[in-house]
Amino acid sequence: MRRLLIYPILLFFTALPATASWEIGADLRCLDSIFLGATRIDMEVAYRWDAVRVSIPLRFSSSRTHELMFAETGVDVSVYPFDDYGFFIGVSMIHIGAAWGLEAPKEHGIISSSVMAGWTFTFPWFYLEPRISVLDVFSQEEARLELLSEAVPQYSKIRLSLVAGVAIP
Repeated sequence: MRRLLIYPILLFFTALPATASWEIGADLRCLDSIFLGATRIDMEVAYRWDAVRVSIPLRFSSSRTHELMFAETGVDVSVYPFDDYGFFIGVSMIHIGAAWGLEAPKEHGIISSSVMAGWTFTFPWFYLEPRISVLDVFSQEEARLELLSEAVPQYSKIRLSLVAGVAIP
């Protein structure tokens, strides 16, 4: 009976792609919030296998000059079209945020979209990833995102990022 249970478990683990890994990263560009009137923290948890990566970004922004805070998350899917070059393109499947505070918009929820491109430079156990992201591609939330970018200067429609993280095979 034990063998009947062990064989499917072994088969499952041998069928997993050899290049699969979990990734946890943070945007080093958020360190500029030390010098600006707002704080922004960007992190992400991702699972990558072969040429596809699914990530869940976790972001928090807080303004020191306005009474406004903003938290957001979503699901991003990126593909690596060229083997071993590190170049990727991605799109957000869903991007949801919530604003609160005295200067928050009346409708606290913000649903938007984004596209991104960049390169992943992998080293043993960690990676660096310069990327460019374009937020609200379809301009559905333009007025509310303008208010947010006024309160949090690091929050812009086009963002250059440098994500550093660890890869756990």
